[in-house]
Amino acid sequence: MSSNTTKSVGRLEGRLTGAVIVVALIAGLAGAGLALLLSGRAPANADSVVDALVEAIAKGAPAQPLLDAFVRAGSAKSAAVYGPNGALVASSGVPPADAEQVFRSLPGGGSLSVTPGVPSSGGNTRSAMMAAALSAIAALVIGLVAAPLLAHAVRRRLEVAGASIDEGRALNDAGALRPLALSVNRLLEQTQKREVALRRKITELETANKDLESFAATVSHDLRAPVGSIAGFAQALEEDYAANLDDVGRECIYWIRHSAQQMLNLIEGMLQMARLSRVEVHRTDVDISRMAREVAEGLQRAHPDRAVDFVIPDGIVASGDERLLRAVLDNLIGNAFKFTSKRPGARIEIGARDDEGTPAFYVRDNGAGFAPEHAAKMFRPFQRLHSEKEFSGTGIGLATVHRIVQRHGGRVWAEGEVEKGATVYFTTGTAEEWAA
Repeated sequence: MSSNTTKSVGRLEGRLTGAVIVVALIAGLAGAGLALLLSGRAPANADSVVDALVEAIAKGAPAQPLLDAFVRAGSAKSAAVYGPNGALVASSGVPPADAEQVFRSLPGGGSLSVTPGVPSSGGNTRSAMMAAALSAIAALVIGLVAAPLLAHAVRRRLEVAGASIDEGRALNDAGALRPLALSVNRLLEQTQKREVALRRKITELETANKDLESFAATVSHDLRAPVGSIAGFAQALEEDYAANLDDVGRECIYWIRHSAQQMLNLIEGMLQMARLSRVEVHRTDVDISRMAREVAEGLQRAHPDRAVDFVIPDGIVASGDERLLRAVLDNLIGNAFKFTSKRPGARIEIGARDDEGTPAFYVRDNGAGFAPEHAAKMFRPFQRLHSEKEFSGTGIGLATVHRIVQRHGGRVWAEGEVEKGATVYFTTGTAEEWAA
């Protein structure tokens, strides 16, 4: 047999092996599901347990007895209530080391952490679950043993019958395997067509994305000059002809200058986002503590009338591009500074915590905050959660942060409540993840 034939037969053998294993696994899982159904009980729904606890606490039920009752009933393996300041209020049970926990914010502030459990239904349920598990394992073992034997038998039949598989087509002149060969032909042709279509779509999307970024950068650059001219002529009118204008005329000039400046800020933000989307990432160990202090000092010098308490511990280090991470801190700390402008005793904290083995850096403030349901859309371009009269801005800063974090292979998210401040977290991934 030729090398192409050998490869094609190998692919066919692999697909048959996988198909047998999948069928065996499905059969085992079906048996497991049937056993659980016949047992009369199903695993507890994690969301319903957490919702019940949240509703009871919201109605004023004492936290400690409530948690103890749920843990004793088996609806939860462990549960804990934390206050708005993060202090532990009540807890019950001990979460297993590998258990998944569900977190939920409480209406009155604070949060709830629950490790869902499985309610006991006596020996019948346990026996049914054990039988389900054994049936699934037995089916999988049988599939693993039978699949290679069946695939090997098919391979021998193909060799004996003189099957020829060349350049993705399976041909069989005679014999009982001709229908199988024709089916494989059709499958290979469909797979090849889909792969070609997928590659074409990916190429088109990459080209469209590059064209869109280039268009945005070009338009923004070309708009900057005429908008700057509008702002300049409006300033000249205000300075040289203010005495010849009435109050309405002076107010019109003020709004022309204000709108022009807003447009210039928007254009500059779009240009910055376009530049940061194309810049190459050079990873080094970045001193986040030092960089955050520099940003904070710059804001305090620019606004000497503001009294803000910055909390920046030593030793915060991230793996990433120093210039890009500086842009992240500029936007996040700048936002925190802006949204605490109406808060007496303003406080901004920069820190790091562990996020499933990965360092997550954060900027926390006690400013205006936001409604939790709006957290998902904060990082889209031009999305603003506050009106221009409340806080000025372009809606590009957090979108730029999101783009930079994505370039590093990390993720960014936010938590907050209205009038209780906000916290923005971000990770920078690892050099291995970014290279992959």
